[in-house]
Amino acid sequence: MRLTQRTALPLFVERGFDTVTVSEIAVKVGMAASTLYRHFDTKEDIVLWDEHDAEIDTALERELKRQTPLAALRTVFVDELGARYEGDLEFQLARVQYIYATRQIHAAALEADSRNQSDLTDALAHSLSVNDRHAAPILASAAMATLDVAIDQWQANSAATPLSLLIAAGFDNLERLGELR
Repeated sequence: MRLTQRTALPLFVERGFDTVTVSEIAVKVGMAASTLYRHFDTKEDIVLWDEHDAEIDTALERELKRQTPLAALRTVFVDELGARYEGDLEFQLARVQYIYATRQIHAAALEADSRNQSDLTDALAHSLSVNDRHAAPILASAAMATLDVAIDQWQANSAATPLSLLIAAGFDNLERLGELR
């Protein structure tokens, strides 16, 4: 999946998303198009797939056992996601900038965000007490919005500010919302 994504993205950037075919990508990575479709449901998914999702999910599960939900989200997004993107800066920045610049992929990313928010709501609900589970969708929405704003700022300024710092600043703002006047 990683090879497919890293082969396809430069083709998309160079020639345009609609011009590059799945068959062409499959040939470049040495597989049949049908095999590629077993890994990615759509061509948009090739760009949107994030190789770090499984590690992020595992880290969140671990941190939800150690910290409050908001603190766990902050830790995972800042330490895990921020570090992983910084460790692969050139590719991740190009990928995220392409997502924002390509209407069709950006729309698919927004749909994926909605699914991710739903999954995050479920994970948070399982970690909260019965009396607090009603807060899970609000917390998930706020955390995802905070992350989305940070990623947008990061890609817009071409990673001049590290993603982890933007996420941390976003969570600082989220934590002080009750103090705003």
